[in-house]
Parts: sequence; structure tokens; C-alpha cells
Amino acid sequence: MKKAILFILLVFPFILLSQSTNNSKKILMVVSSYGKDLGEARPGYEFDDFTQAYLIFRQHKLDIDVASPKGGKVEADQFNEEKAYNQAVLQDQKILDVLANTIATSKVDPTNYDAIYVVGGKGAMFDLPYDPSLQDLILDLYRREGTVISSVCHGPAAFVNIQDGDHFIVKDIEITGFCNLEEELFGKKWVAEFPFKLEDKLKTRGAVFNQADFMLSNVSVSGKFITGQNPFSTTRSAEEVVKALGIEPMDRTL
Repeated sequence: MKKAILFILLVFPFILLSQSTNNSKKILMVVSSYGKDLGEARPGYEFDDFTQAYLIFRQHKLDIDVASPKGGKVEADQFNEEKAYNQAVLQDQKILDVLANTIATSKVDPTNYDAIYVVGGKGAMFDLPYDPSLQDLILDLYRREGTVISSVCHGPAAFVNIQDGDHFIVKDIEITGFCNLEEELFGKKWVAEFPFKLEDKLKTRGAVFNQADFMLSNVSVSGKFITGQNPFSTTRSAEEVVKALGIEPMDRTL
């Protein structure tokens, strides 16, 4: 009898730990593989978008993987290293190792994830819309119940070419993203090389495009889609993802 009680006392905590791990929500963050030389040669992903969202997801105990079309090391555009959230990531070698070894989208099993969060940056315009593996990932999440499809800034570029049957998945969905006015004011270096303007393409796909004034925080929640307009919308969009996964967002210092 004593041996049985001792066995239960030893094993029970591991059962609880296993249950806790199995019940945790898992999110896939996606970044562009296009960047080169801190955005000088080719635009990459937006580091501020990544760091702020990653830290919020980690704070809420989400299980996070990071993927890109090519896999391996990804390059961000030039960014301010003095910002607190960027410093927090730059000082965390585990996160830096993740960014140096992203998972190729072709090797990702979408059924492992409850949500996807597509990080912005101008590089997203060049490779994410044309990655068939990423399209398959997003379509799987689109078709499954209880999942979240999210993005910020130029991230919705990943959605524009995905169809479910004879309709685009963004049809009749309220979506925001980096708008034409913001491109005109802040995107002059690369906008002439874009394959399309994000706002225009979303509208042609039947999305209901929602925007605030330039560089103001703005987040749209529509169906299973959560989108943020620009880098200043990152934290709110990440918190909406947390909320959609059934977790109450914690208070944070602005």
C-alpha cells in the first residue's frame, strides 16, 4: 500500500506536467526570407514586428515556432537596437538561434498549430505571396475549426493568392494592412518594385479593407482573421491573437 502511494506521489506531478504541455496552444510565426544586407540590397522582415509579437506570445506561454519560405537564417531590415523589446530579443541567445535556423515552410506540418502570425516588412511582398507551402499551411488553418490566421503590416500579402475552391479566402473579410497612403509616405525605396500594392490587391480579392490614418494603431478582427495595419499595431494584434486562443491578455507596460 505504501509503495502504491509513493508511486502515485512520484508519478502524478509528471502527469500534470504532461497534460499542461499537451494543452498549450501552438503558434507559427512566419517571416520573409527575402532580406539581404539589413534591407540595403533587398528588403526583409520588420524586426520590431517580430520582437513585440514574439515577446507577447511567450509571455502568455504559447509554444512558438518560426518559419520562412527558404528556412535557415533570415535578415531583418535595419532597426533601432535601443528599443526595449528589441534589446530583450537581442540579449536572448535562444531567440537569436531560432532566427538563424528558421523552419522551411515546406517542412512544417500545419496540423501542429492553432494559429499563424505573418510578420510584416517589405520583404513579405516579394516572397510570401508566391510560396506554395505557405499557402497550403494557411489554407489548412482556414479550413479547420478553432484556428487563428493573423498578420501585421505587409504580412497580409501572404493571403492574397490563396483560394478555397472558387473563392479567395479573404473575400468578404475585413482586413487591414499597410495602406496606399503609408506606402506613398514611407515605402518609396521599394514600392516601385512591388509586384502589387497590398491595399489594392486585397480589395481586388474581395476583402473589405479597413484603415486608420497613417501610422496609427489599427487592428481588424473578422472571422478567424486578425490583422494589424502597421508596426504600431503589432502589440494589439498579438494580444487579439492571444484572446482568440482563449487566453486573457496580461497587463503590460506601454
